[in-house]
Amino acid sequence: MESQVEELEKLKRRLTIELSLEEVEPHYRNVLRQLRNTRMNGFRPGKFPKGWLEKRFKSVMHHEAVDHVIPGFIEDALQKNNIQQATQGVISELEFEQKRPLKTVIEFEVKPSLALPDYKKFKLTRQEVESVKPEDVEQELENSRKNLARIEDRPSESVAEDKNYVVLEIKNSGDEDYVDENHLDFEIGGERLSVFFESVLGMKVGDEKTVEIKYSLENKTEDSAINKFKIRLKSLRELQIPELNKEFFNQMQVKDLDELKGNLEKNLQFQKEMALKSEYRKSILDQLPKQYDDFDLPEALVHEKEHELEHKLKEEAKKEEPPKTPLDKDKELKEFKEKLRLNYMIDTIGRHEEVPINQEAAAGEFINMAMMFNQSAEELIKTPYGSRLYSQIMARKQEESILNRVVARVFGDPIETVEDAAEKENISNEEIATYGQVQERKKQLLSLIDSNLSEHPDESKQLKEIIEDWAELKIEAFQNRRSWVRATPSK
Repeated sequence: MESQVEELEKLKRRLTIELSLEEVEPHYRNVLRQLRNTRMNGFRPGKFPKGWLEKRFKSVMHHEAVDHVIPGFIEDALQKNNIQQATQGVISELEFEQKRPLKTVIEFEVKPSLALPDYKKFKLTRQEVESVKPEDVEQELENSRKNLARIEDRPSESVAEDKNYVVLEIKNSGDEDYVDENHLDFEIGGERLSVFFESVLGMKVGDEKTVEIKYSLENKTEDSAINKFKIRLKSLRELQIPELNKEFFNQMQVKDLDELKGNLEKNLQFQKEMALKSEYRKSILDQLPKQYDDFDLPEALVHEKEHELEHKLKEEAKKEEPPKTPLDKDKELKEFKEKLRLNYMIDTIGRHEEVPINQEAAAGEFINMAMMFNQSAEELIKTPYGSRLYSQIMARKQEESILNRVVARVFGDPIETVEDAAEKENISNEEIATYGQVQERKKQLLSLIDSNLSEHPDESKQLKEIIEDWAELKIEAFQNRRSWVRATPSK
């Protein structure tokens, strides 16, 4: 193979590739095999009119070149010429005929060439990781007990008390036809039942009561008004928190209370370490753009984003109701460019430092997400949103590794290898899942969905509901803690 790179304007490049007859001969033979097996009405396989065969051969050869021959050689040529491709190449010329060498010309854009930032200019203050306090462990222990608790019916003669759970039938006295039969349990004292809090206290199952609710009026002379509701207590439940006994320890997969507290303390300490690392990374991200002057971005990527935003604006215009927050095209485009510039800065550090990605951790996190969606990883990766989520996870893991490397350089710390990071992560995986981890994990997953499915509200809503349900499945989540705790979140 012979290759030549020509610099055009800005980041645009033209790559010419020439392949010898020997290099493309196997592909010629492959096409001939395909043609021999082709069936055509009125002719036996392999017995075709010469003109049809030549026309068909040329067409098949073109597809063979584009789909199977050229991509591999392009990759080799880019590597040979040390080129960082930023946009997909467009074939402007292709000469691929029977018994002749192949020649093709591809045009594309490259990533901007940036210098490594001056680590000495970063300002970071080393902080000591706070030790976990005994009261923190006790609180986490209490959270663990609550998350393994069961909601059970109270005896029939019981009266509703604070923190009990109730199901109410609510009728608006002004409209007898309106009935709200809530299928969810309301916690007395919780926000969703706040207006009926005092009224429900002391009621028994089957009791009915008329409740007067005062509410504010808008654009009226009166300051407030009173609405009447008829409520009936349909069921009464309470939270049964497990005792610290052998059954509870078995559920938590520990032998005794000391081991449980030890695991909780390790996890809390690990979370503190990850939180501090996250602060360091955020500081680096804030300072990094200050070390670079403005530089060109691949025009194709910017134009693609512009077209995407224009499409969104057209779709918004078609809707009967305008969105609460109308799309600001200029603002969105500016943020996209800033993020793209930052990505190239981080990529520059990664290439200079040769920071490898922890692919095992990324794959493990994706597998766990698939399990929460009741899918296999193989099934999820085939879907559009699954593919996007996996790419997001890979990118985030790589970014974290690169920024951790910068932090280590600034502090003069030993460089952590991928194996070291994986070992720490695996240690965390073996530890017990805590309430705080569940909440952090949920926030992380919701953020991923917002990043990837903003244009698919139905899919986004469905996945968010799945995650919310998952977070509430306390017993299952803790008994199968490895289903989500592969990567303790750091953000």
